[in-house]
Amino acid sequence: MGVGLDTLNPDDTIKVDTKLYGLIAVEAMKNNLFAKVNKLIKSNSVDAMMIPMNIREDDFYYTVANMKKSKVNGSYISEEYQQEVLELLDEKDEIVDVYGRCDFVFVEDGKLKGLLLDTNDTSSKDELAKKIFELIKG
Repeated sequence: MGVGLDTLNPDDTIKVDTKLYGLIAVEAMKNNLFAKVNKLIKSNSVDAMMIPMNIREDDFYYTVANMKKSKVNGSYISEEYQQEVLELLDEKDEIVDVYGRCDFVFVEDGKLKGLLLDTNDTSSKDELAKKIFELIKG
């Protein structure tokens, strides 16, 4: 599946105040979740964008740990990294402890906070995209 212009933010640009979110996966471009989120962002005229981030296992800890100092406001964490991210969190939702994994991290007040949005593995990508969009739009 190719990435078209309909997957970008309202004016297809990243400005200084555009909120940026990542989708961290070994093969992020193959996960069309970012395209679904970006379609919701664009159709609701929100100044944000989700960018696929192909992150190898060797680079995962460095990438997420440095998110606190970057322009990235948060990221969806793909299944292969949802347990590994736990040790990098400064704060987490109680549900993260219950399920022992985290699928969304965001930066707030210089801290990396973790949430679990998809508590059942059978949720559709459309449902998950809507949950992520609700977080992004605030």
